[in-house]
Amino acid sequence: MRRAGGALVAAALLLAAPARAGDLDLLGTWHVLVHYKDSQTNNPDFERWEDRIWALQMEGSRLRWSQYPIVVFRDDSGRFERTGRQYARIVHYWEPNAAQLADIRSGLEINPRGSKSKALRGSDAEGWASGAPIQAFSASTLTYTETWRIEDPRGLPVFTIEESLGGARAESLEGLTEYRTAAVEPGGDSLRGTYNRDGARVGTFRMMRAGAVAEVTGSKDQAAMRARLQGASVTGAEGLAEMLRDPKVQKIDVERVLLGRLQDAGEDPREWDEGVRGLAERIFAERAKGTPPEEIERMVREGEITLSDDASR
Repeated sequence: MRRAGGALVAAALLLAAPARAGDLDLLGTWHVLVHYKDSQTNNPDFERWEDRIWALQMEGSRLRWSQYPIVVFRDDSGRFERTGRQYARIVHYWEPNAAQLADIRSGLEINPRGSKSKALRGSDAEGWASGAPIQAFSASTLTYTETWRIEDPRGLPVFTIEESLGGARAESLEGLTEYRTAAVEPGGDSLRGTYNRDGARVGTFRMMRAGAVAEVTGSKDQAAMRARLQGASVTGAEGLAEMLRDPKVQKIDVERVLLGRLQDAGEDPREWDEGVRGLAERIFAERAKGTPPEEIERMVREGEITLSDDASR
């Protein structure tokens, strides 16, 4: 990680002229979309994107800032593509279509995996910041800390996340991610600005006010999810018995096969990750009871081993 410094190259990418928002209210839920290029990759000219949900709310005198990096759209077109057995973001700038904009406004579903949250102290007048970095307890201890800040929250906010890894005997590594607002649209429901992560990932960002989010649950196409996971063409039920006859096979091996089948079927395996783990758990529970591998294969193929109501949550 390297600390970002100097003027932001991506400022020239902004079409809208900077304009102050008189009394911006950041509280609420936001969809954050980033377009950037990464100079540290083998293809520095590739157009890349990422998106996430930010939730900002008051907790007494503190500001709670939560980030969710995995968002789920009902219409996922144009966001991901399958290359071989891999499922990845498209390599060009994604912009939400009309249906996806409606999803954002009505409220997206989120996967809590990878989410982070911090309570920030301060005020709208002075800005907000999370607590000071923790000091290493001994010379041999390494510590990792993140400090989150929001400057000028009522005007043109600057959101920063400063990372620090180090200890008394190690050279410190620091990184800085900055979202610097350059324009606020009338009404304060959309912000645009520049994005910079360690001077390597440079581009633009847009924050759009979003509806309340909910965690992905079994209510989202649960029947379709079960069908995808249990169908022989997707789960690889055929051949499962042979795997289970190997005493060295582990749950992770079965999970990899299931996820690979989902990728082959054109699915985003991240969406079904928890369901796959749940199904593998039930398969190995049968194995532990002494159920013959051929019988387990048949039970999966015919849907007798199914996801519990909690397995897809």
